[in-house]
Amino acid sequence: MVFKKITEFVCALDASDEFLKFRVMNLPESVVAGTHYSQDQFLRALSNYRDINTEDETVFNYFDELEIHPIHIDIGKLEDTQNRLAIKQLIKEIGEPRNYGLTEEEKAEEERRVAEERMAREAIEEANREHREATETAEKIARWEEWNKRLEEVKREETEFLEAQSAPLRNYLMTYVMPTLMQGLNECCRVRPEDPVDFLAEYLFKNNPATQ
Repeated sequence: MVFKKITEFVCALDASDEFLKFRVMNLPESVVAGTHYSQDQFLRALSNYRDINTEDETVFNYFDELEIHPIHIDIGKLEDTQNRLAIKQLIKEIGEPRNYGLTEEEKAEEERRVAEERMAREAIEEANREHREATETAEKIARWEEWNKRLEEVKREETEFLEAQSAPLRNYLMTYVMPTLMQGLNECCRVRPEDPVDFLAEYLFKNNPATQ
């Protein structure tokens, strides 16, 4: 949707050619340097402007047709180089300066734009939050798996260490203790004495390979 804005007021600052020439001729050199205000350039521009803008053909006619009648102020009669008097006269004609608010259509368009920007921003924030949570969850799972893997590795190393440490003891028992002990247990089962512990101790004492 395109909104066409038409000005409410049009102000025309009028002055005679003599006044304009006098003002330009009295401008300081520092102001004139690098501009079109040199005497020759200004005179050509002024002549061209007068030729184009005649009483019957001027841009002000456009606004007259729109019922926006230009306010003409003759600055040549005010003798004010800063145009303060012209501004004062203009304020008298149209009132104090004021800001114009948005039209209803412009307000609706602005509200729609703000709402769309907010929704887009919230969508981006939500997507970022979900991505952040997914990343954190994946990292937690990875850390948990790594921790379990490391725990299993530690358990395996401990088992291997204990087995390595107990190997000499097992070898010793299997070589010097278990054969006689198994024979004593078998004999105890065969005889079934009233005191099996004392029987087994007596059997081991009598059949100790180290004393035979």
